[in-house]
Amino acid sequence: MKRFASHRLYIPHLDLWLRNHVVEIDDITASVIRYYPFTEEISFTEWLNGLIVLSCDAPEISLENELNVSSEATVLCVDEKKNIRSVLSSVYDKTPLVLKAYYITSFNVLEGSFARDSRVLPLI
Repeated sequence: MKRFASHRLYIPHLDLWLRNHVVEIDDITASVIRYYPFTEEISFTEWLNGLIVLSCDAPEISLENELNVSSEATVLCVDEKKNIRSVLSSVYDKTPLVLKAYYITSFNVLEGSFARDSRVLPLI
């Protein structure tokens, strides 16, 4: 099992935006085992600045304030009120949902915004 912590955690299918959370990931399947609030230092936990997204598929980033996109993947954007919004892919129509964790690089936590050089990296 691997453990990551981050300033922000976003779960698109729940439209859930959380602060300071830990995510545990299975080493073999790379699926999310659980997530919970960061309340104390836990050994072997890697801290990642910014944003982790728990999604069924690798999300894409839109720098637009509105989600007027058509894509096969889940798409994320930040609206004018600094809230993350998403359009889900068809993967979410399947049950059961298997969530994977993705780290969004260059996410500005204070401004709540993506940057032009933001990238989506799978956490394994």
